[in-house]
Amino acid sequence: MRFRTVVPFLSLLLVTTAASARAEGSWALGLSAGASVSTRHGSALDARLLARVNPALGIGFETGVAYMNDESLQPPVVTIPVGLGGGIGTTLNSLTDGITRNRGYYLGPVVRVGTTLYGVASAGRYELSDNAGEKIASRWGASFGVGLAARGRFAPSAELRYRWAGEEARSASAWLVSLGLHIQ
Repeated sequence: MRFRTVVPFLSLLLVTTAASARAEGSWALGLSAGASVSTRHGSALDARLLARVNPALGIGFETGVAYMNDESLQPPVVTIPVGLGGGIGTTLNSLTDGITRNRGYYLGPVVRVGTTLYGVASAGRYELSDNAGEKIASRWGASFGVGLAARGRFAPSAELRYRWAGEEARSASAWLVSLGLHIQ
């Protein structure tokens, strides 16, 4: 069960270190911010450093935080709605969700294929926190998505990503929509 995530992670790590050594000074830094949608919605921040192996292939590392709820895969026995819904307080709180609470912090290797329209995939370690901001779990996860970027030294970009960190009994996942800047 464990080897399904360990083997791809180690493969990406090996490719990342081999390709980074041959990049000969061609690097790209990507910074992005956006919205993360899990059970509810919150914020997402992301940073990646890529070694440009050729114009259409970048291999490197990424880190960031995203709003991700850690949930049980078994259906609940009893569901009782609690609390008042809506209001300005709920809207303002959702801006910091993903950064201060219900956070999924991730770190791992990433691969980007393409130039203007590109695909991106990563695998890494996810550290999840609860509504109080306390660490509740740490597990392997992965992400994949597509992006659109302008060409140039300082290129704006937009991405749609899916992040998942799961195990047999619990799972955390989120869709991320972000805008960013690629510095080459």
